[in-house]
Amino acid sequence: MLSSVALIIQQKAQEHPEKAALIVNDEYCSYGLLAEQNRRAARYLQEKGIRPGDRVVVEADHLLPYVYLWYGIQLLGACFVPVEKNTPSARVAEIARELDAAVMVTLTAREDLPGSWALDAITPEIQATSDDFVAVEPADDSLAEILFTTGTTGKSKGVMVSYANQINIALAGIETTNIQPDNNWLIPTPMNHAAGLRKVHIAMAVGSTSTLLEGFRNFKLYFKTIRDHKVTSLYLPPSAIHLLLAVCSKDLESLAGQLRFIYSSSTAYPETDKEKMRKLLPNVYMYNCFGCSEVGVACTDEFCVSGGSQYTGSVGYPNSLSQIVIVDEDGNEIENPSAQNPGLCAIRSKSVMQGYWNEPEQTAKAIKNGMLVMSDLCYFAPNGELILVGRSNDTINLGGLKVAPLEVEEVVMRAKCVDECLLIPVVKGGNTALKLLVVLKEGMELNEAEIRELISKNLEPYKLPKHIVTVDEIIKTFNGKIDRKQMIAKYA
Repeated sequence: MLSSVALIIQQKAQEHPEKAALIVNDEYCSYGLLAEQNRRAARYLQEKGIRPGDRVVVEADHLLPYVYLWYGIQLLGACFVPVEKNTPSARVAEIARELDAAVMVTLTAREDLPGSWALDAITPEIQATSDDFVAVEPADDSLAEILFTTGTTGKSKGVMVSYANQINIALAGIETTNIQPDNNWLIPTPMNHAAGLRKVHIAMAVGSTSTLLEGFRNFKLYFKTIRDHKVTSLYLPPSAIHLLLAVCSKDLESLAGQLRFIYSSSTAYPETDKEKMRKLLPNVYMYNCFGCSEVGVACTDEFCVSGGSQYTGSVGYPNSLSQIVIVDEDGNEIENPSAQNPGLCAIRSKSVMQGYWNEPEQTAKAIKNGMLVMSDLCYFAPNGELILVGRSNDTINLGGLKVAPLEVEEVVMRAKCVDECLLIPVVKGGNTALKLLVVLKEGMELNEAEIRELISKNLEPYKLPKHIVTVDEIIKTFNGKIDRKQMIAKYA
């Protein structure tokens, strides 16, 4: 395979120039047009003095000119740095200073960002530029992307992704999904985050189609897009699937003969949702993928066609591009990890990031002995499945007794009245207690007795919450991860 996705697009354009590469706002873009626009963008940047290795900060959106510039930057061998749409100018400028960026590109002109370019203004200039740019393959260790984390577990950090990382992450996604060239993948996530960007990379790498949509909460538009453009696969985090099951289950069921797979990531599926999906879409492959921005997908649980795992907490099997071991906090491998003695998940792979930009201490904490050490507590089942216990930084310490919130939440989700839940610590007078936050199903009342009975029958007594209260919502990030920091700050 070629050394960058941008180069693969050029190759695919020669093989099938008329084939749809992208569908954005009902507008089709062929591989031939995408490759041409990428060359024009690369030539434009080159003429403006941008060189291979330079960092280019770009405000993200679901627009074809944004994708043209994105892959144009990478065709040049420069480093693409996407930031969320409507990011305040002060934050954009801060990122640009931190990275010593060559230029900032915003969607429209911003007077408070002197020296920045406006995408809507430069797009006509790019289209008027020659498309004679001839790319060279970038060095494997040169930076393709710097992606800023959401910061839900600490300060937002710039994840450095090399061109070799980019290709290997795409290969892992291809292996996970068995995606075919005739696939059409609907991606409704923000186009600055790894979740969305990497799905496009995967689709481009096999020469299939990506349909980009800004969000999925306009349900009428979402399902219309699926039907009108003959979408064959979806990307949605488990929290989005949970919402669709609650309000649009019939619409989901109607796609049983059209969809090939649904790809999820970011967090675990409640077992109740897995069972619902098996009934609605029995022949659609449901991939829940385990990994992170720093490495991409490393492990996959297919729980629909396969019937699901016998082990609660399973995140499936490692892919062939990832070696996973269980280690202690110093990065030393643990012998015979188990449910009673889990450890941190460590991944050795060519997909592992180069580190965090200008954060040597944080990089050293994350990468030990050549492995990415995650904060997820895991162990291996006898059949080789990786079992997720919870996050080490989420674990609640009750005077030496450790409680993984995920374990309790999984049990509570079986209660008839519970739509969502979250277990948090409450500290008072130096003592820590458990507090369960519950979002009720519509029209239901809190049945505290049922919840306590479920926990008592399935878990040790010390895992029973002292307090059970109802809340209106569980706060999440844009990509569906529960924002525990905010929830603890608000309710503890």
